This record gives sequence, structure tokens and C-alpha cells, in this order.
Amino acid sequence: MIPARTGAVLFVLFVNPFITFAQSPEQVTKYRLVQSYEQSGDFPNAAKQYKELLTSEPSNFLYFDGLRRMYMQLKQYDDAIALLSGRLVGNPGDINMRGMLGSAYYKSGNDREAYAEWDRAIAFEPSNPNVYRAIANIMLENRLLDKTAELYRKARIACNDLNLFTIDLAQLLAISMDYEGSTQEYLRWLQQNPTQLTFVQSRMASFTGKEEGRAAALQVVRNELKSNGSQRLQELLAWLYLEGRNFEAAFEVYRTIDRLTRGQGATIYAFAERAFKERAFDVAAKGYLEAINTPISTTRLPYAQFGYACTLKELSILADTSSGVSVLSSVPSTESQPVYAGAIAYFRKIIEEYPHTEFAAKSYYQIGTMQFERYFDLDGAIHSLEKVESELPGLSVIVFDVSLKIGQVHVAKGDTAAAAVRFRKVIDASHATPDQQDEASYRLAELDYFGGKIDEAINRLGEISINLKADYANDALVLLSFLQENKSTAEAALKDFARADFLARQRKNTEAIPLFQRVINQYPQALLIDDALMKVATLQAQARLYADAIASYQRLLTEFKESSIALDKAQFSMGEIYQRELKDAQKAIAAYEKVLAEHPQSLLVTEARKRIRELRGDSM
Repeated sequence: MIPARTGAVLFVLFVNPFITFAQSPEQVTKYRLVQSYEQSGDFPNAAKQYKELLTSEPSNFLYFDGLRRMYMQLKQYDDAIALLSGRLVGNPGDINMRGMLGSAYYKSGNDREAYAEWDRAIAFEPSNPNVYRAIANIMLENRLLDKTAELYRKARIACNDLNLFTIDLAQLLAISMDYEGSTQEYLRWLQQNPTQLTFVQSRMASFTGKEEGRAAALQVVRNELKSNGSQRLQELLAWLYLEGRNFEAAFEVYRTIDRLTRGQGATIYAFAERAFKERAFDVAAKGYLEAINTPISTTRLPYAQFGYACTLKELSILADTSSGVSVLSSVPSTESQPVYAGAIAYFRKIIEEYPHTEFAAKSYYQIGTMQFERYFDLDGAIHSLEKVESELPGLSVIVFDVSLKIGQVHVAKGDTAAAAVRFRKVIDASHATPDQQDEASYRLAELDYFGGKIDEAINRLGEISINLKADYANDALVLLSFLQENKSTAEAALKDFARADFLARQRKNTEAIPLFQRVINQYPQALLIDDALMKVATLQAQARLYADAIASYQRLLTEFKESSIALDKAQFSMGEIYQRELKDAQKAIAAYEKVLAEHPQSLLVTEARKRIRELRGDSM
């Protein structure tokens, strides 16, 4: 219920605006004129006109408030104080008026009188929360953050409600960088409103992104948990750990939550899913495995098992990449790369346990992808990928992904006709997604390029409605630019380059390297010579011809230092060879340092800096 005095003020505010329009046409015209002065920033003329209007009609609140605004805009604080004081003579209990008078005093530099006026306003109704809120808003307008916080706390005592202004105070303390106090207020709110955890997290996110804010919040929550081990507090603690990417600590909390809720591994599984998406694969693997062994419910079990297998795959990729230059030779990977054996074995376990299901189909797809991309076992990859179609032919989206992948395998086998059939199948499918159809078009454009049909490739690439978020989009744009640039300057060189590139796609390095070198020697003025040198160096590294690869990279860096866009990549690749293959730490450091010094805008700078720290043994 609104108190009498406050109600009187609101009545004046909402009723008086209509009084103006009951006046003479001359006054209405003058009021519109003064509004135009105010809106255009002509405050002196606006003040003059408002004063004349108020003199003609002293009871009109719109005229009074307009004149007050102009005085404040013009910093004529003494005039504003006199105006407000005169208004209060007839209505001393007007809370809003006293609040504005206090603001005028504060802006004039008279802090003592400002606080006195605000205290007088509160004294009229010392147990009314609305009065405190009105004065607090005026204090906030004057950036009196500490004083406002003090007022909120005073209101709690005066109104006998310790939960009053909880959110207001929490936000205010966060702005004041009192993160500990802010967290305590949010916990107070959460205790009263346990279903609003998401709301509390969204508000706390304003400061938990900062290390100091997150540390303060963690300390407060941990202290509270000593006496109150509620599920909501545990969830808030886990969220704070995740905000700081401390997945190990978050995992321990989610274990506790799972026990509290008797989740039977469901909460741990949900955490593992989050950790996987955040690429925290080590702890994701632990989470999936614990959920599986709990055991989780039979409906969720296959999801957890598939997640675990995918995590093993990602961990294998990381281990493979960190063990050397991340390019594979044509040596069958079943012997050269046993690191993937665990992931493949687990996917096969899923196939055995859930035959003719979505999980079996997806597992075959993952196995086929690894056989192709990691092992270069082309026949094995096609066998596994075709199994997806026979296991679950109705799973349309996966079927189209399978066709795209099988088409790429056929390209690697040199069978462009079979590859084209697969890609056209996706383009012609009414249920394929636009992204899948665009990718299929891009793959067909590649086939045109490999076959020397440059115009056809350009036309096809130009028709693709490229989604820049798709994995292949950047490759499509690069290929289109490369073809357009080189067709007009050296089409013969471009066609020879395309034939060499097709051999490289088949990992026929011993045939591709000489053909690229012939392009370099036969067309020395062609714009693609630096691209050919980069291809040669990469293939030489794959073939473990490290000295030759370094020489090719160095030639690129020397002869094309003013024109090539691949200089940073060449410099970084040299560092990789020195570090991973030749085990020459000093030369590797020197190569990475050149990336930092000569290519400061490169996307490889962060990784180069990380490699330097690793080689020097610096703390991360």
C-alpha cells in the first residue's frame, strides 16, 4: 500500500501533466516552443520560457520541473535550491522533492546539506522501503556508491527485513569491486529463491570473468558450504570452477552433486559433455568413464560410451600432433601410429554392444574417418564408411556425411569418377542440408581443378552460397582466389600445378615433388611459384627429407619475402622440423623467434611463443 504522502506526490506527478493542456492556446504553443528549445540544447532560452510559464501558473508541475531541469543543466544550483525549497514550503513531506533538493545541494558542493535533506526525507517515513529506494536512486545518480550501500543496509534494520534490497546491493557492490560482499548478497538471494540459480549466475558473470572477482566468489561460496552443503551452493561452486576452466576441481564438485541427488552418474555424464565441448579431454574422459562404471542408467549408457570413445579419439589426435610434424607419410598407420588403437577398439566395442543402432553407425563413421585421415588406410576407410549405410540407412544426415567422406577417399585413391558420383548424390538429395550440398559442390570444383578444367571449377565455386562458419568455407574461398589469380597470368603453369596437387592428394609424393619442382623451374615468373615451393617443402617433410624441406622453406623465405602470404607458415614449419624431428632446440627457438619478430600479426604467434617457452623450460 502506498503511504499518504507518497501517494500525494504521485497524484501530482500523474495528474498535473493534463492541467497544461487545459490552458489557453497561447500557453500550449509556448510550452511546445520551450520543449523545442530544451530538445535542441538551448537551455538559457528554455529556462527563460519555463520561468515565464511557471509565473503565469505556479501550480503547474510540468513548468516547475522543466525550470528545475534547466537550472541543473546550466549549473545554476543556487536557483535550483531556491526553487525546490520554495516548493517544499507548501508540501514539506514530498519525498521526491526533498531527494531532488539534496541532489542540488550535492552538485553545488554542499555535501552536508545534501545528506541532511536526504535524512529528512527518510525521517518522514523511516520504515517505508519505497522511501529508501527513491533516495537510493538519487544517490546513485550522483555516483555515491558507498553511501548508497550504507543506506540499503540502514533500510534493512529500519524496516526489520534483512533480505531487503538484496539484488540492488549485490549489483552495487559488484560495481564497487567489492566482489566478496556482492557474492554474499547473491547467496542471500539464492537462499530465499533456490530456483533462481541461473539468474544468480547470470548476474555474477559480470565479475567472475575477472580472476580477482572469481577468486573472491569462490572463497565466499566455499566458506558458506562449511555450514550449508546445499545442492544449489554445490552447483554454484562447480559453475565458478568452470568459469575459470578448472575442470578438475569442477569434476570433484559434480561427483558430490551426483551423490547428493542420487543421480546415478547422470550429473557426471552432463559434466563430461561440457568438458568435451570445452576441449578439456583428459577430465572429460575421466567423467565419461566414471559415469559408465557407476553405472549410469541404461538409456544414457550408450551416449556415455560413445562420448568416451570420441574423447579417446581426440586425445589420440593431440598426442599424435605433439609427437612430431602433424603430417603423415604413406606408411600404413596400423603399424606407424598405434596411438589410435584404444579409440578404435572402443568404437568397435560399441558396435558389438549396440548393433544396427545410431551408435553403431556413428562408431563406424568415426573409425572410417580415422582410417582415412590418420592411417591413410583407404580400403579400410571405405569398408567402415559403407558399413554406416548398411547399419542404419535411414539416418539421412549421417548418410550424406558418409557420402562426402567416401568421395574424399576415392579422390585419395585417384578414382575421380567414383568420387564425383558420391558428391552428386549429395547435391541431388532433397534431404541433404544446404551446407552438405555446398560442400559437395566444392568437392566437385576440386575435381574440375585437378582435371585442368579451370573455368568449370571457377564457375562452380562462384555458385556456392558459402557459409563462412562451415569447415570447408575458407578452403573454398582460397581455391577460388588462387584459380582466378593464376588463370589470367599463367594457365599452363596452373594446370601442371593442379596435376601435381592431385598426386599429392594421393600421397604419391615421389611423383608430386618432381612435378612441383618442374613448375618452379619452367614458369619462374608465375604467381604460384611460392605456393609450389610451400607444397614441395611440405611433401619433403612428409617424406622425412628434412634437410631438403628446410632448404625449400628457406628459399621461399628468401626469394619471396616481399610477396608471399605463406612466410609465417614456412618459418613456423621450419621450427617444427628442428624441434620435433631434428631435436635441435636452439635452431627451433631461433625459427620461432623469427615468427614473433617478423610476423607479429600472424595467427601462429601465440603457438610460437608457447613452443619457445616449452623449449626453454619456462613455467607456463
